[in-house]
Amino acid sequence: MTMKIIDALRSLFSSSNQEEKPTDERSYETHDKPVEMLRQLPWLSLLEEDVFQEVMAGFDCRIFPEGTTLLKEDDPDNGMFVIVSGKVKIEIRGITMNEVGAGSLIGEMSVLTGYPRSASVVAVTAVTVVWIESTTLKSIMKKSTELENSLWEFASKRFAMNLLGRKEPYSQWEQNIFIQWLASGEIKVPNENGWIDLEGKVGVLVTGTAAQHDGSTIVKSPITLTGTNYVFSKEARVFLREK
Repeated sequence: MTMKIIDALRSLFSSSNQEEKPTDERSYETHDKPVEMLRQLPWLSLLEEDVFQEVMAGFDCRIFPEGTTLLKEDDPDNGMFVIVSGKVKIEIRGITMNEVGAGSLIGEMSVLTGYPRSASVVAVTAVTVVWIESTTLKSIMKKSTELENSLWEFASKRFAMNLLGRKEPYSQWEQNIFIQWLASGEIKVPNENGWIDLEGKVGVLVTGTAAQHDGSTIVKSPITLTGTNYVFSKEARVFLREK
């Protein structure tokens, strides 16, 4: 599992109302879904077969031409997708942050948190994707904590990569070292008292809020945590890694 997470993180370094579907989008039949490619993805690879097949049944294959906006920044969540072929660019406030291709999972954080889209996604080339609606995915996650935890693990490590990768000393590290370091991290939720042990650890608040014990400061996700003296909201999830 760790090696698959490392491979997935490495690939990320390379290369309003619900949005209307483009008029030139077209769908494939179920038998055209790239099942074997999807089975290799870290967040799907260890699922029980019946859960995996339920996710496959929820996927809808679509093609978007070059220049299509697949997701729009600040729009509400309505699903997520995996790129089968082609390439997209990730834009925040009109600035291109990254380009990703086949195997990349897009839109999962909005599905998990219910937050609006944090970025726009635009097709750089013609793109084939498999899309799953939020309602469908959430219905499956209610029956499979394994799927929910797997998605959170993958999404949180990507979140941590984006936040920590811009800060020292991590921005000075070689790419492979940083990716392997991230892959050894874990995702934690607060105990019944709202506490997570941060002693000796690097922490990234992925979702929820955290307040210092004296009430002087309340921080909202996403943010890198400084210090150890926090009380977390019950929905908080924190990426942790030994320093």
